[in-house]
Amino acid sequence: MRCFFAAWPSAATREALAALSADLARRVEHRRAVRPDDLHLTLAFIGELDDANAAALSRAADALLITPFDWQLDTIGFFGPAGVVWAGGEAITPLVELAERLRRSLDSLKVGYDARELVPHVTLLRGAPQFAPEPITPIVWRIDSVALYRSTGSRSESIYQQVRF
Repeated sequence: MRCFFAAWPSAATREALAALSADLARRVEHRRAVRPDDLHLTLAFIGELDDANAAALSRAADALLITPFDWQLDTIGFFGPAGVVWAGGEAITPLVELAERLRRSLDSLKVGYDARELVPHVTLLRGAPQFAPEPITPIVWRIDSVALYRSTGSRSESIYQQVRF
């Protein structure tokens, strides 16, 4: 199964992100918008994972003690080669430390993952040919938990589900 560690927004944060995404979808050429229920912050992308490691990582995420913190999304950006329009914010210390703790869990189990530097963002639109970054009215996201998720579906539609054992 294709997996990643992520934080999911509260209902209020999801609604604010969904409204932002809907506004962008009306004015930006794109192939598809991320469904509101699927808006998330990926903290470590893993890729293919077998059931044994998925079970261990799911338990590790469940056991992770997190001191809740606020992350502010204040920019809409664009990953050109991927055609992704996203909302994001500063890689604040608590967020970076949380991602590092998750990566240490992966390292301890010798599970490979995308080790690129964390660029905290929430994907809003896919398949956009261009977009000029712009500031937004800040959205505050209270991050208080993370979990292991899996992605299923096709290139045209992904479905995300929390991995539980």
